[in-house]
Amino acid sequence: MLSDRDALLAAIRVHPDEDTPRLAYADWLDEHGDAAQAEFIRAQCELAAAADEYGGSHAMYEFLRDRYHHGLLTTDWSRIDAGVHRLVTLETRANELLNRHRGAWEPPAGGSARVRWADRDDDATRLNGFARGFPHRLALDEPTNIKNAARRLREVPPVTLVAHHGFSAKTVERLAEVGLTGWVTGLDLRGGCADGLRAFGHLPAAGSVRRLTVRYTDAPATIAALADAPHWTGLRELDLSETEVRADALEGLLAAGRLGGLRRLRLRGGYDWRPDHVRALLAADLSALNSLRLTHCNLDDESAELLARAPALAGLRDLDLAHNRVHGPGATELLCSPHLRGVAYLGLDFNPLSGLDAGRLEAAPAAALRLLNCHGARLRTADVRALVRCPRVRTVWYLDLDDNGLGVQGVRELVRGCGRWCPPLLWLIRNRIDDRAAELLANWKGASGLVALHVKYNPRLTDTGLKQLLASPHLAGLGALGASPGGARTEAQLRKRFKHREEY
Repeated sequence: MLSDRDALLAAIRVHPDEDTPRLAYADWLDEHGDAAQAEFIRAQCELAAAADEYGGSHAMYEFLRDRYHHGLLTTDWSRIDAGVHRLVTLETRANELLNRHRGAWEPPAGGSARVRWADRDDDATRLNGFARGFPHRLALDEPTNIKNAARRLREVPPVTLVAHHGFSAKTVERLAEVGLTGWVTGLDLRGGCADGLRAFGHLPAAGSVRRLTVRYTDAPATIAALADAPHWTGLRELDLSETEVRADALEGLLAAGRLGGLRRLRLRGGYDWRPDHVRALLAADLSALNSLRLTHCNLDDESAELLARAPALAGLRDLDLAHNRVHGPGATELLCSPHLRGVAYLGLDFNPLSGLDAGRLEAAPAAALRLLNCHGARLRTADVRALVRCPRVRTVWYLDLDDNGLGVQGVRELVRGCGRWCPPLLWLIRNRIDDRAAELLANWKGASGLVALHVKYNPRLTDTGLKQLLASPHLAGLGALGASPGGARTEAQLRKRFKHREEY
């Protein structure tokens, strides 16, 4: 006879994608005096549910976690976005609990250091190697040792398998020998892994794999292995953002028809991408996608227009097109698209965006956009004027205009165009902002809505300009000022007012 605890844990293993058994186990823990682990499981399950739903707040939270983590933890998000505030609260509390209790909650992986639990994870719903309350990342450095650990591993919920030094057909054979292939729900692979993916994909167990991340590998061989094997049908997340995906290899994967269930697709392309390859991508079944990242894919204005006019992308919450060749006309199409109204994060950083169509942007209706990244986008003064007058942009609460060469005229257009509205988080790093531009920002009445202002690494901005910002009554509620002080007195003022040095 199984104990109640054993029965609940068995139910979690049998139904790894469901939260109900985990929450029932949390109730059991509460009843038996372990309130800390019960709270941790509930917090992580709520985080995972938000990730599955992937609304605008979670898209923002994910971006901030990756690129503004210090600000994510120190900003008062209750002033900006209630959803992000809730997710940050959950993450902070879950981390506190895990830091205190990891030793008790992380069971031994096995009898070898080469089979161990891995801490690092790129997904915020799986904090410090835990997912929905349990360890979920197993690092497998040496497959010959898996047999010693197999019995113990089968007693814990299914995991993502991390292989840092290749994933071969022999690895798959040994996993199958000890009955662990069906226990794997995700793969995070580095190095040569095509043979292993092909072997695994010929097993029915591959249909239970939901996440696949492949880094630093031979992309054509890897994608061919995915296309050739018949059982890669359950993927929800495919991340190839750290290996170059040639367009012809992508076409083979699309032709295999295995991407219909994908919710997240992240690709780093190459210079062989053309608009026809974007057409082929859009011809696949992408109706489940909520996150699409196509970086370094040589995308031009025609490609941007194809994306903007694709009804299949209506479910997107984030669209990242960083490091491409999209100019003003293509960016205008994206910002005016009726099909991209649900996009909360639009990444256009390191595209040459100059030449935006001011008339069309001004006529674009407001939508769900909350974060617009135009870092290093070669914006001119006229482009800033066009952007900040666009109703779709005026819902943004994180605007990145870093590294655009903007001077006093660009700041003047920003202030005039925004008027009494401003994004709570404004980035103006590495521009040509001087003390006159700082004076414009200091006198901007709309700046009372700013929560964080970043003006670091503007060589023309002296302590005189920083003092104007510090003395501004409109910036009295500022929570963070990212700046590069030149003198000890100004630095002391910044330290006194803003507790966290990283913010300035």
